[in-house]
Amino acid sequence: MHLTGDELVLALISLVRATHPRMLRTEADGFSVDFEPLSTMKQLGPDERLMLKMRAVLEPPPVDLSGGVASPNDDAQTAPAEGQPLSLDLVPAEAHRLAQTLARLETLQRWPADVLEMSRALRARLIAAH
Repeated sequence: MHLTGDELVLALISLVRATHPRMLRTEADGFSVDFEPLSTMKQLGPDERLMLKMRAVLEPPPVDLSGGVASPNDDAQTAPAEGQPLSLDLVPAEAHRLAQTLARLETLQRWPADVLEMSRALRARLIAAH
C-alpha cells in the first residue's frame, strides 16, 4: 500500500496512542515515538510488529560514514524524495487493525478538519485493501 509520509505518521501515532500511549513524547512541533519499550519486550504482539514495520519505512536509511560513494550498481537504499509515496506492505489483518484504530480515535477526540479528512480517506483505503 502506498501512503504519504503524513498518512504513515498519522497511522503510527494512532496505533501507539491506542496501544502504548506512554511511548509518545510531546515535543515543541508535535510528537515523537520512543521505541525503547519495544526493545525490552520478550515477545512482540501484532501491534508492536506493525509499529516496527512502520518505523522502518519512516526512518531514513543509515548513512555510510566511511566516505565511500555508492555506485549505481550498489543495492543501497535511498530516502524517498519529499512528497513521494511510501510503500508499506500490509497483510489484511494489519490493514483492518489500522482502520479500526483510526475509526476509534476519530470518535475519542476532536481532530482538526484536515487531519480528520486524512484519517477518513486513509481508513477507506485500508478497508478496501483487506
